[in-house]
Amino acid sequence: MIVETQAVVLRTMKYGDTSKIVTLYTRQYGKTKVIAKGARNQKSNKFGSSLEPMTVSSVVFYKKEQKDLHLLSKSEIVTPMSRMQDDPERMFAGLALVELINMVMHDEEENGLVFDMLVESLRVMNSSSKNAVNVFLSFIVKIFHQFGFGITIDACSRCGRTMEQHQFAYGLLRLSDGKFTCSICSEEAQQSGVRLSGGVLKSLLFFHGNSLDRSVSISLSASMRDELLAVLQSYLRYHIDGVRTLRSLSLLQTMS
Repeated sequence: MIVETQAVVLRTMKYGDTSKIVTLYTRQYGKTKVIAKGARNQKSNKFGSSLEPMTVSSVVFYKKEQKDLHLLSKSEIVTPMSRMQDDPERMFAGLALVELINMVMHDEEENGLVFDMLVESLRVMNSSSKNAVNVFLSFIVKIFHQFGFGITIDACSRCGRTMEQHQFAYGLLRLSDGKFTCSICSEEAQQSGVRLSGGVLKSLLFFHGNSLDRSVSISLSASMRDELLAVLQSYLRYHIDGVRTLRSLSLLQTMS
């Protein structure tokens, strides 16, 4: 059947002499692979730049039941991301987003909320003048809750002391359930978990409680950013099998 939907381009690979296999994350059909015939032919390419990674496009394809690869008929840009490659941080943060979605989402499993968050994250990155990596951090914190294993750090899981009322030097995050133990309880009860600095705890709480738009309003040091990226990837690997270190983030970290 012929279907039409909005899609974010996650990945492309060469196919034959002139074509591409394109991995899309679509609003209605989840992660889908299509073959774009002639997409690498400069003279006859009818898709233009609509199949570049991070692009939000409207696509039409022939969906074949019980098949993993479908035939792309039409693709047009819906939301231009013209500034994504102007800045290395913005580009690598955006590539990390689509790399993450490609890695963790199952084929042809619809999730409109994740799709909308992905599009909004790319939009905010594209329009931001700084702190693009914060959008990725905010996105991944929010997607944990969508998946059902959100991080809960507003209050200590043992004593109930809140982050808003107390200045904790550090805290321990349990990877198993995403709950945090404050520095006071950690010392008293010898709790185990991933140790996070007080600044990282505050940042996680901010990203959880604020919109993607607001995520760019705070500045993080390179060390704090790297600590956040490390713990969030560790948490993701704990809960989802087969997740590897995101290559795009590794490239981003080599810049600092």
